[in-house]
Amino acid sequence: MLIAFSFSKIPLKTNSFFRFSIKISPKNKLDFQKVFFEKSGLIINGSGNILRIRDAIVSHSAIRIDGENNQIDIAEGVKLRSANITIRGNNCNISIGKNTTFGGIRIINAGLDNAIFIGENCLFADHIELWASDTHNIYNSEDQIINKEKPVFIGNNVWVGSRVIILKGTTINDGSIIGMGSLVVNDVPAKSISVGNPNKPVKNDVKWSL
Repeated sequence: MLIAFSFSKIPLKTNSFFRFSIKISPKNKLDFQKVFFEKSGLIINGSGNILRIRDAIVSHSAIRIDGENNQIDIAEGVKLRSANITIRGNNCNISIGKNTTFGGIRIINAGLDNAIFIGENCLFADHIELWASDTHNIYNSEDQIINKEKPVFIGNNVWVGSRVIILKGTTINDGSIIGMGSLVVNDVPAKSISVGNPNKPVKNDVKWSL
């Protein structure tokens, strides 16, 4: 079913349940299929932006896009609770894989051609921060930017504990665990436990389950 909001002329493909506030500029696209969207907010400014959600739960959350040609993809089975997801820039992407669960997170992607990829079957606890950009430029004496944005990649079957901060340019590989309160600035090996500020691996060749 295709629904067009008359105030913005935005096509919304959906067979979903909604209880939320929405504000969308023209020339953007929503593509929702079997989404439970409750007590959440959605703002999209700019043009050419796409928000695609498939068979997922979005509850007590906020999603905002500001810019041109950005895209957010939320796959089947995702449970997004108490989340704040923001893109500010152009040609940026956020992708969340199947059956990933969030208990409370802020995800920030900003800049140009930047990306955040989160794999399948991941578990995120609460009060988590994930930043692929500093959001404000810092310059050297020659007016060159010295803190450019960098992508973040999180593999499949990753468990992130409460109050973890994940910063730009990091890769968290498949099957790894991030301990509570860690600051992730270094890559995390697959099937390892990483903790601390800054993070470092403390155990290898591990696995976890719900």
